[in-house]
Amino acid sequence: MDNYDAPVFTALVEISRLANSLQNVMDMGMDDITSRQWLPLMILGRCDTPPNLNELAQKCGITRQSAKQLVDKLEEKGLVYLERNGSDRRNISIVITEKGRSWGADNLDRNVRFVGELFDGISKEDIRIFADVQQRLLSRLAEIKERS
Repeated sequence: MDNYDAPVFTALVEISRLANSLQNVMDMGMDDITSRQWLPLMILGRCDTPPNLNELAQKCGITRQSAKQLVDKLEEKGLVYLERNGSDRRNISIVITEKGRSWGADNLDRNVRFVGELFDGISKEDIRIFADVQQRLLSRLAEIKERS
């Protein structure tokens, strides 16, 4: 048996296909931002205190450089702004603007419909198991990254 036929490799391929397909379909449904920009905007909307760039990158599961590019685009669109903290020029928080909050509120129905359609026909138990497995995989990836 070829090693690449093992279930773990099939699962990894399917996770990659899922991520690409999700991004593609989400991009088709949004005119003003991309699916990549959507994630940090949603995370910022849920933060009690504005994160710095490193914290946002970690919450998104991306590099600091990728987070910076996304934040720059969101800032150009007036959805976030950068706020310096104290005398350290490097200590900058990313703050969601009122326009950014409005975007989230204005698109809430569409997002809820999309999630409903995406998970339609999948049991709550299967969704719970799927979310649990994703969390365990994310933890494993964090451990692997830390060791590297």
